[in-house]
Amino acid sequence: MSSNPTRNQYQIKLFHFNEITHVGDQLCVPQSSTRTITLSNSIYLDQLKRVVAERDPSTDVTEVIFMLKADQIDEDDPSQLALFERMLREGIYYNGEKYVRSIKSPAMGRTQRTEFIQEKYVVDLYRHITLGKMPPLTNIHKWEAALGVSRSAAQPVPYIPRIVVIPDYEKDEIIEDVWKVEKCAANLEQQKLVFEEKTKQREYFKAKKELKPTKEQLHKLERIPNKTISWNGRTKSVPDQNEYKTFNGWNKKNRRVKLEAIPFSARSVMYNDELYPCYSIEQTEEIPIITINEESIGFKRVEYPKYENKNVQFFDGQGLMSFQFAERIGQHLNLSYSPNAAQGRLPYIKGNFIRIDLMKWFKENSVTEIKDVFGELQPIIDKEGRPIDLILTKSCFKAWHQYSEGEAKPKCLFENITEYEALLKVHNHNNFWIANYAKPAYQMNAYTPLTYQYIHALNLTLNDLYQLATPLMDVIKRVLHGQKNEVHGNWLRDIAYTKAFLHMLVQEDDEPKDVDEEPDEQEDEIERGQKKQFINEIIQAIDLNELMLYDGNVRKFIVKQVMLKVQDMLKGRIPIRGSYFYLTNDPIAFMEHASGKPVTGVLKKNQAFMNRKRGMHALFRSPLTIFNEVGKLDFVRVHNRYIRHLDNVIVLNCCDLTLARLGLGDVDGDTALCTNDPTILSAVIDAPTIINEDDKKVAAPVPNHMDSIIKMELKSLHNLTGRCTNVNTYFQNMALEEGNLQARVLENSVLKFLQGQIIDATKNGLEVEIPYVLDRLAIQMPYFFRFVNGGKAEDYQHSMKSPFNQFCVKAEKYIDDKFQMKDGKLDQSILGIESTRQLLQDMSKVSQPKFLSYLAHIEPLYKKYNKLKNQINHRQKQFNELKKWERDNDTRKAISAEYAKLREKYKAQCEEICPYPSILASVAVEIAYQNYGTYSFAWLFVDGLLENLKQHENVMKREVRRVNRLTNRNVEGKELTVQAGIATIDDLEFPFHVPDGVYSLFEIMGQFFIGYEAERETVVQTSNTPSMLDEKSTRRILKNYPLGFSTLKKSEEESQLIADQALGKKLQIQVVEQNYVHIIDEHGERKCIIPRDQAIRRDEELSLLDFDGAAIEFIRIEKVTKSSFKAIVHID
Repeated sequence: MSSNPTRNQYQIKLFHFNEITHVGDQLCVPQSSTRTITLSNSIYLDQLKRVVAERDPSTDVTEVIFMLKADQIDEDDPSQLALFERMLREGIYYNGEKYVRSIKSPAMGRTQRTEFIQEKYVVDLYRHITLGKMPPLTNIHKWEAALGVSRSAAQPVPYIPRIVVIPDYEKDEIIEDVWKVEKCAANLEQQKLVFEEKTKQREYFKAKKELKPTKEQLHKLERIPNKTISWNGRTKSVPDQNEYKTFNGWNKKNRRVKLEAIPFSARSVMYNDELYPCYSIEQTEEIPIITINEESIGFKRVEYPKYENKNVQFFDGQGLMSFQFAERIGQHLNLSYSPNAAQGRLPYIKGNFIRIDLMKWFKENSVTEIKDVFGELQPIIDKEGRPIDLILTKSCFKAWHQYSEGEAKPKCLFENITEYEALLKVHNHNNFWIANYAKPAYQMNAYTPLTYQYIHALNLTLNDLYQLATPLMDVIKRVLHGQKNEVHGNWLRDIAYTKAFLHMLVQEDDEPKDVDEEPDEQEDEIERGQKKQFINEIIQAIDLNELMLYDGNVRKFIVKQVMLKVQDMLKGRIPIRGSYFYLTNDPIAFMEHASGKPVTGVLKKNQAFMNRKRGMHALFRSPLTIFNEVGKLDFVRVHNRYIRHLDNVIVLNCCDLTLARLGLGDVDGDTALCTNDPTILSAVIDAPTIINEDDKKVAAPVPNHMDSIIKMELKSLHNLTGRCTNVNTYFQNMALEEGNLQARVLENSVLKFLQGQIIDATKNGLEVEIPYVLDRLAIQMPYFFRFVNGGKAEDYQHSMKSPFNQFCVKAEKYIDDKFQMKDGKLDQSILGIESTRQLLQDMSKVSQPKFLSYLAHIEPLYKKYNKLKNQINHRQKQFNELKKWERDNDTRKAISAEYAKLREKYKAQCEEICPYPSILASVAVEIAYQNYGTYSFAWLFVDGLLENLKQHENVMKREVRRVNRLTNRNVEGKELTVQAGIATIDDLEFPFHVPDGVYSLFEIMGQFFIGYEAERETVVQTSNTPSMLDEKSTRRILKNYPLGFSTLKKSEEESQLIADQALGKKLQIQVVEQNYVHIIDEHGERKCIIPRDQAIRRDEELSLLDFDGAAIEFIRIEKVTKSSFKAIVHID
């Protein structure tokens, strides 16, 4: 079976709001912009292509649309709001054509992206997407979301299934302890103080932006002095803000600069090459302290023991698909299996559909027809012989938008499912679309990173965090240090382990991203491609000769990748054993509901099911704001043949509030991290579910025209989701700093409640505000947050009492201590080489005078290259030090492009001087490895390096193969038996094509590998370089010549003995493999060697590689060390 098909992708222009200009009476975007964004195929693009092809067959679809990003709009600037409204109302001109607002998904709304389409296509496009339906009165938020279904990135399956839509299911009552967040009676005095302070603070921030001193004014002011402080066990010099402080400095003292004093700073201070104003205490005022309580927040948390939860909805966004339909999907997507779950899309249809043998269940339960949501009876097999392919609930069918005056609930846009199917044909919808699907368990990562939100919702100690980090740290230590050799006691690189690690890096880059939403900006394909290419080059080099594990450039790359893994943990991304799986409600209960039978299902309260999972598991879903949202369920064995194949989908019961606990209202494709890690399980806090009974409220219907859309867009300009998350993190961290996760339960309960309201606001249009007393405190985020958002340490809290802050401090120190290492001179007595340089050069193809000439011409280019590369490195470093929201993708991509252009430019210039890849690589290695120790320059000429390395190939390879089918399985055996292409371990058999035998397994982060020896040659492209040897030589008589020698010994006594034996003797120079210079006696025994830095003397135009067979006499010994000595010699 071939690999999964790639999605069709399209590059369209991307503009920013601040690029809009006025040209006459038109709004225009620049014609010269090269910025693009990637769109994947979708119902929307499929229909747009049809519309464009009908009108203008020669026009490409990418020419008729562009994306505009408006996330930088200043809501306090009326002129910007007016411009935003005008562009929505009047459209934008590009290349002389008028473009107007197109269909917008909720995801686009969250990231402030609006697509514009050429006006002449918009009417036809809308008719195809809406199937000709346009309700005059509707809930504009839900209507836009329904149309936005068409924008999901998806793959087409050329088949329209037979669909039955059934009513939603609500359970009458579930009795369970709950918490609720409710509005509390206002304390007028406190509310007045809050209002006044909020007004003052708004004025203060506005004045800071508009009135603070200019750079010129700050340069004229006296600078505040520096002082030395202790920081993370070290000392550093920082500005002394004892008397004069910055805005942030006074804020930490609960004071702010008076409005009238802002333009007149008393001093200035330099931070990271930037000047900031400083003020004296007389220029400030105290900020009133408003106690955080229910009255000042405006909400209270109320506990309701054994609460009667009424009309609890299940199967929201869920459907079931037949085995036959799932098989059809698998075939069209070129899968080797039928997916157990698929996120499906059609006009007005969005849901997650679970694979169940519908036909067999109906037959065995004597069901011949079911009643649909329109009240019509639908036969299991219709008159045309079509079986039901798909059963979905009303919640999946987003077609209830037809409001009438005086009616509270909308009607469906279609009379029945027959009309819907007919209109699909009329409007050329011939495909069912798959946005995503459930991969088999063995294709999913066995380890998945936590997030800082998850960590802050658990009662974890510092030792717990160490325990969670242990599996990754074991990998890091093994890759960094290898294993200790029992013979000589030295640490040697682990070849199989490192090869497996490198293959995992490639696999990480190949993993698909979230396909249900388009990326915010075009991904930096240049940087990703460069990394992937270099990994493959490293793998090939190690494959040729395993000693390349000790290469300086290879080592530098591997150490950097390992360091990035540790830095990821500083962001909370500590990998734990567990995976994200789709969530769904009990399919048997669904079938009972669909058939009109009493709904019981197969699971009880607090139970869940996934084949092969047993026992207690914790469940996490983002965004996670409080410990109440961590689920804890008992996974049980279920003896029901209709669901036993579900080994990659979490089946939830229909008896408790698990969905509400996980912050879910639906199961339309959401996933949860599922783990049975004992450290995690013991840190879960048992607390009631927080419910919000108003979450189904919707905004009143409005006329379906541009005025309503503009009001909606203006309300949605500022999405509070991120801010609410940050404020929540601030108080979770505060609770942990205070030593008790539950210490800030009021604040975090309210923020959890508000987070749900903010998310629902995109559907119901209701306005949400974070209470001022909570929002104003969260200015300085916790210490660990600087690893998440970037920026200077001074921008974050100094307190490090919480377990995760302490963990970050320790991890920082580990990075400082352990990631400065690099391989320089190697232990030749063990590895047989002095440096990998010897493997990467082939001196047999060029005479030494010619080689020295190439060196002289190419070294100046290297110096220019390295200077420019360091300048780009500096810009990259500055960019990485910016806060996350200050890093723009244009700059990121420009830096990657600069690296690529620099490499191409200097590679080409060097090739003009020396057009022979093998020789050019040898020259570059001499410069980058031997003379400067920077390594990377030589890898511009990787074809030549590999050609030279081929001369030193190890034909006996250490093969490493990943055993995919063991991922996410509990493997008890340590050995894999393979016979005739079938592997066996424990009770599992599967195809696996390696030579017959018994193989030892080794594991890296839940992935299993085997390693074995095999004879194989690596295919390397050779350049057929002509011989550059001639009669010229640098050989000449050298009298009283100072030279250094290596003894390959480990003590001064041993080296002294060799020096004494050589003194006064006439020995002989032997050049081995045109690369090594040995000193041998009359019996041919090697006495010592001349290191490479001594062998080629460029300033003297001398190469001892030309001195094979020359006599050498040791006149005087100058100095002896542990492994070398210097001597004065005569060479004839």
